[in-house]
Amino acid sequence: MEWIFVLVPIVGMLVAIVAILAEHREKMAMIARGLNPKDLKPPPSPQDLLKGGLVLAGMGAGFLLTQLVGRVTPWLLLPAFLFIGIGGGLVASFFLTRSMS
Repeated sequence: MEWIFVLVPIVGMLVAIVAILAEHREKMAMIARGLNPKDLKPPPSPQDLLKGGLVLAGMGAGFLLTQLVGRVTPWLLLPAFLFIGIGGGLVASFFLTRSMS
């Protein structure tokens, strides 16, 4: 059963490489047809920052609540505070970009 800890990262890296190559081929096909790939992709909206921040902060709060209620493992605190910090940063950047515009 220990082989799964080796297999999962290898499969993950292969999937990432295939996704990067597929995106590259798509961009090259667009360039060959005379299109600019940057023109077709809409710019990200500030609401995307808010959505991502709330999702990450919610995940962190869930990890933290699991640790506090269930006393599972102290290592669960690391991803909890990581997600809460990243999510809080994204939510703060949403409010900063909204006030600037």
